[in-house]
Amino acid sequence: MAGTRHITSVALKKPELKQEKMDLIRKKGLLRLSLLKRSLGSFLFVLLLLRLTGRKSITQLNYFDFFTVSIMGSLFSSYITNPEQGPEFFLAPAAIVAADLLTNRIAVKSRPARRLLEGEPVIFIKNGKFIEKNISRMHYNIAEVLAALRNKGIYNLSDVEFAVLEIDGGISVLKKSQSRPLAPKDLNIPTQYEGLPSVIISDGEILPDNLRKNNLDQSWLENKLREQGINDISRVFLASLATDGSLYVDLKDS
Repeated sequence: MAGTRHITSVALKKPELKQEKMDLIRKKGLLRLSLLKRSLGSFLFVLLLLRLTGRKSITQLNYFDFFTVSIMGSLFSSYITNPEQGPEFFLAPAAIVAADLLTNRIAVKSRPARRLLEGEPVIFIKNGKFIEKNISRMHYNIAEVLAALRNKGIYNLSDVEFAVLEIDGGISVLKKSQSRPLAPKDLNIPTQYEGLPSVIISDGEILPDNLRKNNLDQSWLENKLREQGINDISRVFLASLATDGSLYVDLKDS
């Protein structure tokens, strides 16, 4: 009798273990689905916020913008990995972006606010001479100043008229007039207008809008390509039209 009870107990435990395993697999699947949904939702929401705040490269961010971006990254990371946070989470980044937009608008309208929020450019070389107090304001040492100038192609300090630390942390340098390269106007040489080229074909596809903007049509393009021995447009990786009417063509790798 005891042996029979033991066999029955083991037989009952097997379906229970199987059910627990299935429940565990189901929970993991739901967790992964939730993580995927949260990631995609966060991505779409961030795209919306970026459209609202405008486009800036990383090098154009001031310290206030950088602080805002850091907070946003931390918030979204917490939301994606914490399934207990509900949709009300999105109020936090929305409020931060609203505050960022408001401060940017104030900075545009008010010079004192702009100075407070973004700072001001700092001139650290003037008339070829270092301004030591401004270098201290920049929190740079002389080695860092020299390295920043070398990054701008300045190795001879006697070539520098002005150097400025911009509000985005970049360095701008104005060389002395005798150290600048000659330009055609210095020699009174006339030049022709050079505008931006128009891309006519991209990855084997004609861009009809760009053709129309240049008052051209597809037959003109096909004739130009035939002059270069190209009969199949799908072979063209890139074709661009310069303002002087010349057509640059780059073929796809065969």
